Amino acid sequence: MNILNKYKNLLINIGLFTLNTVSTKLITFLLVPLYTFFLTASQYGITDMSMTVANLAAPVITLSIGNAATRYIIDDPLNEKHYISVGFWITVFGSVLMLFLLPLLDFPVFGGLGEYKWFYWLYFISMAFNSYWANVARGLNQIKLITVASIVSSLVSALSAGLFIGFWGWRVDGYFVSLILGGISATVVYVLTGKSWKYVSLPRKQTYRFLKMMLLYSVPLIPNSIFWWVGTSVNRFFITSVLGIGASGLFAAASKIPNVLNMVWNTFQQAWSLSAFQEFKKMDTGKFYSNVFTVLRTFCFFAASGLMLLTPWIASFLLQKKFYDSWPVIPILILAFLFNVFAGFYGTVFTASMRTKYLMVSTSAAAVVVVILTWLLIHVIGLQGAAWAMVGSNLCMCVMRIIDVRPIVNITVAWPFALLNILLITIQACVMSLGMPGYMLISVVCFFAICVVSFFDIYPSIKILKSVIIQKNRFFIR
Repeated sequence: MNILNKYKNLLINIGLFTLNTVSTKLITFLLVPLYTFFLTASQYGITDMSMTVANLAAPVITLSIGNAATRYIIDDPLNEKHYISVGFWITVFGSVLMLFLLPLLDFPVFGGLGEYKWFYWLYFISMAFNSYWANVARGLNQIKLITVASIVSSLVSALSAGLFIGFWGWRVDGYFVSLILGGISATVVYVLTGKSWKYVSLPRKQTYRFLKMMLLYSVPLIPNSIFWWVGTSVNRFFITSVLGIGASGLFAAASKIPNVLNMVWNTFQQAWSLSAFQEFKKMDTGKFYSNVFTVLRTFCFFAASGLMLLTPWIASFLLQKKFYDSWPVIPILILAFLFNVFAGFYGTVFTASMRTKYLMVSTSAAAVVVVILTWLLIHVIGLQGAAWAMVGSNLCMCVMRIIDVRPIVNITVAWPFALLNILLITIQACVMSLGMPGYMLISVVCFFAICVVSFFDIYPSIKILKSVIIQKNRFFIR
């Protein structure tokens, strides 16, 4: 009964977070045709650069305080008010600090983002507070509130984008305004509906004690965030410097389709991280982790291969005008995201066991690899070189984490099946990106071969899943 409960709880959490993700990310995904139709490649490159810079700046400038707030709210609910208040003021401080860093955006490496620095600052503030209050809501177990806030934010952003970009022709200005309004609307939902304002108070003498505790947890996460950002985003700067901001825009547009896989992973990750932490110190942890990873990699191989197969058609719908020419990069990026998902799963073991230094080691190694490979390959094969550099980087991180996890948790993997699937999907990515004769036929063959191999891989876990489903149905019937 207890064994089945851990799977049942994981499934319920996945369902809740899936509702949140599907209802919000789908809206964002469907905005891609709007952006690629009305924005030039250079303009789209600037919008992507803004998000790239924000993803680096946010965890550094806010000291990753949102993660600490979530952790301590769960562990010490009696003092939740102090943790939330400290996190709020740190976020305020970070927003003010960002103001003084705006002149840095004028450097050429940012591809003209400095022209929109004031829009960027407002976007950063709205994003920082939206993210912080979402972390607070997660710590308070307000999952429904997160869903509502995310839906409101996405709808406001989508409607604003259609109005300002499509109707009024504001282009980049309209892009920033739509994001700012979306972030503000989510913050309003969190503060008013979730009544988060009740937890905020002016700093007191005891504030320092709580601040110290939170920083001891959050600050070590900053180097990992930086290295993670380098591994996933530094290629934008290489592309901008070598190939121009227009090429960066093409690469950004091509990345939107592989991001579907990453979106699914983020949904699963939110639920899985909770279960991984709860079950880490219990019996049969290795078996639980192994069964979950079997299901995850089976789904990912199937989804990644299927997405590669459909890439030309999806790209023709989502990528307008000259953006469509970037579609051969997409299969390579899908392969890169696949290795990133596997690395992320193993990374959860380190956070659950409080051994976060292993995260930084593997993430930093991956960052070094992506810098070297991007610099070497981008001069030879252009955008595809940047994509293959991400594949090599994520593969390096994945292998290192698989090795480092072994002394902590014994995760059993049917390696003959897993390696065969990796070989098949790599072949599929190569033939499609190169446009080889008969590439669609080869892609179809690879897809069905992956389905067959995955079936044999997951078959030992089918009985467990069947039991979980039966137990889940009984739970709802009662």
